[in-house]
Amino acid sequence: MVRVKSPELNFIERMKGHLDALRVGLREAIKPTRLTVQYPRERRKLPDNFRGMLILDVNGCISCFQCAFICPANAIVMKRGPDGKLYPCVNYAKCIFCHFCAETCTKGAWKSTKVMDVAFENEEEMLLTTEKLIKPPKLGREEEKTVSYEIKNGELILVKSDKLDELIPKNE
Repeated sequence: MVRVKSPELNFIERMKGHLDALRVGLREAIKPTRLTVQYPRERRKLPDNFRGMLILDVNGCISCFQCAFICPANAIVMKRGPDGKLYPCVNYAKCIFCHFCAETCTKGAWKSTKVMDVAFENEEEMLLTTEKLIKPPKLGREEEKTVSYEIKNGELILVKSDKLDELIPKNE
């Protein structure tokens, strides 16, 4: 068995190590270089093609069943709506957010949102029926800033903006 001896540092080398640590700590206290997002006060800017919760436009839905057929997780089932027509319902306990349903919808009835941090009280609430899907989710936003990362002069920096990101797309 080979034992590795710890290096013996003299007093000057130990003091130099401590002073280096204090210098780094002081520099970080004065001008921080960390890239931490202070969630939930700050939210990272999400790309336009982000795959969050889904919204259904019932006026665009033609009950073609394509969304239910394409869903790899079997999270979409068709149920009768209040008008007797068949509409999709999403079970978010099963949904894997692949958004195949939105991509295959011939009439564009499915809309993506940037809403990602949703909490349900129980598993029954995770089944969104047509009545729940047609109403956009109630957003309780806590963020005050939107944060994005940029590279300037070869260095990664954190840019904070007061302009909040749109989480639900505008109706076209």
